[in-house]
Amino acid sequence: MSANRLMMSSTSQYRQIQTLATEDVDVAALNELEEEYWAQVDELDLEGMKKVIILSILMQSSNQKSNALQSIIGIFLHSSHTPAKVVDTLSRMGLSVSLYLVQSAICSLASKSHERLTALGQTLLALYAYNNFDVDLKSYIPTVERSNESLKHLTSGLVFPLQHNITCGDLKCSKDLWAQSELNSLTNQTTLSSKRSYKDLLRLHSDTPNLQGLNSQQQFNSWKFLHNLRYHGPEYFAYFQSKLKEPKPIESIPLVKTPILAARAMYINNLTVAGNIRAVEALMGQGGFEEESEEAVELEEYVVLFHGDLGTGERL
Repeated sequence: MSANRLMMSSTSQYRQIQTLATEDVDVAALNELEEEYWAQVDELDLEGMKKVIILSILMQSSNQKSNALQSIIGIFLHSSHTPAKVVDTLSRMGLSVSLYLVQSAICSLASKSHERLTALGQTLLALYAYNNFDVDLKSYIPTVERSNESLKHLTSGLVFPLQHNITCGDLKCSKDLWAQSELNSLTNQTTLSSKRSYKDLLRLHSDTPNLQGLNSQQQFNSWKFLHNLRYHGPEYFAYFQSKLKEPKPIESIPLVKTPILAARAMYINNLTVAGNIRAVEALMGQGGFEEESEEAVELEEYVVLFHGDLGTGERL
């Protein structure tokens, strides 16, 4: 049964209830009719009706300083590459802001994002990350003159601050790293220390066995086995939940929320050595370290951390 029919039926039944209420009728019959009325009302899409009413109220808003719904729709239309004529039509219908306001909002957001990226980069406590992505720009009418490939290789980037009380002094070790680098032609290769790997990190903390003779790795495996029995095994093991304690941390890293700033996409193919270098330079430029900038902080003594893909270590 459609919503319109339900509403008409419910209205007629409501009128019958009002008529019977004014007459001397059986109370039980009146209650039964009323229950039937509310049962049909519950079948209506009340949530959908509320959404329509709320959207209608928002659409009729004429406050030029707070057209929230229209502004969101306008930015969404811009992000989905909606034609200008469609945006103009929707703005005249009250569903979106004008094309001029959409462009102004995009420029304002881009300007504020650039300011935030520059401010974070100048603290020297920013970490940069980049990766490649592909966009297929197909032509509507392929011609001989436009027979080139439509697949474009671009680079995206993220910038976020270093956490856990890291200071600029911790990153002031560029000269020491360069003195120990194999790429430094002025360094005596025979005096360089041996290479280290992730296995050396496993020996940072002493691994003293406990009373049962288990080292830290074996203790964790034992705890994980008991944890799986409790939460994924038979119900019998739920009785031992109070006896299952959390594993003892060796050196825990506190959990913090890291704000992430999206950098401007770059028309750079980082699948080559030159492309990786250009991507790093472009990201550093968005962090305020441009060649023509006179106010940029000197980076000579500091280390800048970068995250890339598998090709970064090979081609950079």
